[in-house]
Amino acid sequence: MSDERTLPTFGSATGESSDEDYRKLIERAVDAAVVLLEADGDVTTWNASARRLTGYDRTSARGTDLDVVLDADVRASTLLEEADASGRIEVECVARDAGGEAYDAHVAVTSLEPDESAPEISMSPNVPDDEGYAVVVRDVTDYRSETRSLERRNERLTAFASSVSHDLRNPLSAALAQLDIARARYPGDLHPHLDTAYQSLLRMNDRIDETLTLAREGARGIERTSVPLRETAERAWEIAGPEGRALTFDDPPETVSADEEGLCRLFENLFENAKAYAGDDATVEIGGTDEGFYVADDGPGIAPDRRDSVFEYGVTGSADGTGFGLAIVTAVVDAHDWRVGVGESRWGGARFDVVFDRAARR
Repeated sequence: MSDERTLPTFGSATGESSDEDYRKLIERAVDAAVVLLEADGDVTTWNASARRLTGYDRTSARGTDLDVVLDADVRASTLLEEADASGRIEVECVARDAGGEAYDAHVAVTSLEPDESAPEISMSPNVPDDEGYAVVVRDVTDYRSETRSLERRNERLTAFASSVSHDLRNPLSAALAQLDIARARYPGDLHPHLDTAYQSLLRMNDRIDETLTLAREGARGIERTSVPLRETAERAWEIAGPEGRALTFDDPPETVSADEEGLCRLFENLFENAKAYAGDDATVEIGGTDEGFYVADDGPGIAPDRRDSVFEYGVTGSADGTGFGLAIVTAVVDAHDWRVGVGESRWGGARFDVVFDRAARR
């Protein structure tokens, strides 16, 4: 009797695949442990990366329950039940190798069901019969360590920015109050000097606000939801747009997978930029593109030789500008893994194009 078994293929097979090809496919997955399980959860196929990751060789792993060789803080039976229910699941957990050393693991489990319409091919005895599971395990310890380290640094940055902001605001508020008293008490011919000092202190207050915003946008994590773009833009327009002017739209995306607060902040700063350069009668339009959306205005525009530097901190073309606005836009864009560029609008003004990552597209 032959020791080979026939099994309907999982996916699109032509019948030309061989046992050797199948084995090599799994063995070549050098960056991940690939494990095939029988329907009862016992290991049937165990690649070299699985041996390196767990410390168990093929002989000791084969025929063993997954719980033994994975030794994770989530039971294998739970993973298999969830895979049966949804077809595929992915989890992150802590696992231990044969020597008891813990590592952070990303585990993907796929429930394998035979494709009745596919031709049958001859498979080796080490491939699960009819039904089973494919398990892919990756060691993400270094990634998780870097992520936790980055989170701690971001928390310290936010705390530092908040502390500096508080320490600066108290004396600044006192100085503004004293100037208010002085302007009320002293003759009008002194007011120009007092007004100049007052405006300088107000500008300093704006810098504190924008420094804190930039630090927070760069440090905080984002929480993506399906955000209505038009409603978010209109809310930002009420805060930062020119008074008495209407925001216009040209078929923008209906929704965006984004952090709502961050997207609103992005719009606010682009609207403030338009108002600063195009004036209070600025026309601002938001439109859709194949890869995202744009925000365009009818102001003087940005010269080509300055377009590469406008998103840098401290760069401004206005005497009253702080150079933070577009840097905040960059922080929001970077947090979403998007891209932003600047060009010329159809009116000759500035046009800012935001290009989504795949997760944001709808």
